[in-house]
Amino acid sequence: MKYIIDSNCFVTPHRSFCPTDVGVSFWSKLRTLAENGKICSIDKVQDELYNNSDELKNWMETSLSDSFFVKFDNAMSVQKLTAIVQWATTNTFYIPKAKTKFLRMDKADIYLASFASVNPAEWTIVSMERSAPNSPGEIKLPDVCMQYNVKCIQLEEMFRELGETY
Repeated sequence: MKYIIDSNCFVTPHRSFCPTDVGVSFWSKLRTLAENGKICSIDKVQDELYNNSDELKNWMETSLSDSFFVKFDNAMSVQKLTAIVQWATTNTFYIPKAKTKFLRMDKADIYLASFASVNPAEWTIVSMERSAPNSPGEIKLPDVCMQYNVKCIQLEEMFRELGETY
């Protein structure tokens, strides 16, 4: 099992409770997990994160190797992307605004779900999002993952599963 990290697992800690200059042990732990091949992300997350020129981007550029961000573009992932787009588009539970937001191609969620759903036994998505299966106003990543049998957990759950602290 390998953990694939959503952008909000970097952005939320950095912007709220654990900026890179204060939460040094947290960021050091992420770097170590990445170096040991226990966590990674996809290039679509990198694109999303590198839109801002800030301390988080600086940390990522200096702390994570290029191999941390796996390339999304492969035939199987694109095939799953097509299936998930079809699922979201034809789903009658969610309102149009929720579908439009989820289907934005400049956001990583749909790519994470597509990538991991190619081999759900191999990947666990780590996200700060919480499931909201009864909310037609937003398509949440954990709910898409559930639909495609992909495990999606919170950041702290990942640390517990790995037996790691910071």
